[in-house]
Amino acid sequence: MGQPLSPTSVDLGQLEQTAGWLQQLQQFVESRCIGALPAINEALGSVSNIDMSNMDYAFTRQATVFGGFYSAYGMQAKNDGVYRAVEDSLKELVQHLGQAVDATRTIIENYRRIEESNTNMAADIERLLLGQATESSSAPDNYSGTGGPTSVV
Repeated sequence: MGQPLSPTSVDLGQLEQTAGWLQQLQQFVESRCIGALPAINEALGSVSNIDMSNMDYAFTRQATVFGGFYSAYGMQAKNDGVYRAVEDSLKELVQHLGQAVDATRTIIENYRRIEESNTNMAADIERLLLGQATESSSAPDNYSGTGGPTSVV
């Protein structure tokens, strides 16, 4: 009866490190990847980024970074599509990394709260079995009374 309960084998330190790593990765993608996109876009150019003022030949439309021939416009359109897809993917990645950080921190917080609650309930049960019941119980608000908390996460 007097033997303390052994803690579970979850390493909260590792979970905390994981949340930190995820946050660092999120910051890296935001600053280094998304932050570099405007310069990449400027370097690759758009349909109207070529200075045509001193050209001997006048195109019917503006030239692209890929040239002024017909297929260059198709290449520019593919380039623009890929750029937008990469930009959208990186923004989505940042959002998902932020959600993973938040979820990991919530798991850590809930785990600590449940472990504390379980320790308090074990002490209450031990007091009850030994006939030393107290008037105030330390059961948490979310304890259903049917074998555990109603939710962990």
